[in-house]
Amino acid sequence: MRFDFEVAYVDAEDEVTPWGRCVGVAGLFREPMPPTRELLTFAGCVSAGPLAEGGNRLGGMCVEVWNDERPVQWWELADVVVLVRRPHTADASLVDIVVEAAVKPDDGSHTLPRPARFKLFGGPGASVPYGTCTSVNGLYAERPLPAEIPMTLLGCEPAAPMLAALTDGEDEFLLIGARDRAGRSMTGYSFYWRVEQTRPSVLGGTLIDVVLSNGVDEPPPPAARPAWDEWYEGGRPSTPNTWVKHLAEGRKAWLTFGGEPRFAYKGKKTDRTGGTYHLDGRYVTDVEGLHCAMGEALMGPGGYFGRDWHSFRMYLEGGYGVGLPFTLVWHESEVACEALADVVHDLENGLPYFEEIVDLMRRWGVTVVLE
Repeated sequence: MRFDFEVAYVDAEDEVTPWGRCVGVAGLFREPMPPTRELLTFAGCVSAGPLAEGGNRLGGMCVEVWNDERPVQWWELADVVVLVRRPHTADASLVDIVVEAAVKPDDGSHTLPRPARFKLFGGPGASVPYGTCTSVNGLYAERPLPAEIPMTLLGCEPAAPMLAALTDGEDEFLLIGARDRAGRSMTGYSFYWRVEQTRPSVLGGTLIDVVLSNGVDEPPPPAARPAWDEWYEGGRPSTPNTWVKHLAEGRKAWLTFGGEPRFAYKGKKTDRTGGTYHLDGRYVTDVEGLHCAMGEALMGPGGYFGRDWHSFRMYLEGGYGVGLPFTLVWHESEVACEALADVVHDLENGLPYFEEIVDLMRRWGVTVVLE
C-alpha cells in the first residue's frame, strides 16, 4: 500500500511531530463556496465613472476606509450591481447608490473608525477611482462563517499522537502533506483536527478512515487537478516552461509544488550571490505565470521564489538559494507589461503589478534588464 499523504504537527520552531500516514483524502478538492450577496448603500457619494452613470454591472470594487489621517481598511466587493441611484436625503448635490454585491469574508475584526472617510475604486484590478462617500450602510454587518465541508482521511496508519487525539477530542492545528509517486514532498495544507467519525477503512486491513468536520484551508479547486496529476507522476520537471499549458488555477497549484512545504522545511539555504539569470517572459500573462517564470529563472525548472508580492519580497531577503546582488535579464518583458497593466497590488501607489515587481527588485539591489 502506497501512502501518498502524511499528517503532522509543526510547532513554532518548525519541529515536526508525525501523526500518521494515509493513502488518500476525500474532499480535498472542491470549489469555493459562493459568497452571499448583500445590499449595500454608498451614501453621500461624490461619484465618478461607471458608479455615477452608465452600466449597472460594475464587477469588482474596493472600499478604502480612512480615519482622519490615513487608510486603515480595505474591503473587497465582487460582482457589484447598481440597483438604485437617488439624491442624498440631506444634500441634493450628493447621490446615494444602492448596490448588490458579495462582500469578501474577513476575520470579523473590522470596526468602523471614527471619524471615517470612504474612497471607492473599481474597474480593472479595482484600481480606478470611483469617488467618495460619507458612509457605506451594511458594510459592517456581522457575517456568519462559511459552512464547513467534511473531509475524510482514507486508509490511515496512525502514529501515537493521532491515536491519542482520537480519544481526547482536542482540536489541533495540523498540516497534511502530499507526496508524489516517488515519495518526495509535493505540497501541504493546514487544517483543524475536528473528528466526526472513525471507522475501519474501506481499503481494508488494519487501516482506519477518519472523517473530519472540515477541510483544509484554501482547498485546491478541481481545475487544479491536471497540474496535480502531472507533478504527482513526474515530480519536479527537468525542462522549463512545463507550467505554461496550465490555466490560472493550475499555475497557482504549480507554485505550491515548487516551494518547500512547511512539514518538510529544512531551514534556510546557502545563497548563491551575484551572477546573471534569464527570465523567459513569453508566457507571463497573469500573476501566477509571472511567479512561475521568476522561480524557474532563479531556481531552475519547477523552481520557486515566491507566489505573490509578499512572499517574493521575503525571498529577496535571502536564505532561499539566491542572494543579492544579482542581475535578472527579463526577455519579452512587454508581454507581462501589457498583460498585467490593469492588475494593481497596492492601491496606494497605483503601480501595475509588473512595474511594482520590477521596482521592488531594483530597490533591493537587483539589476533588472528589460528586453
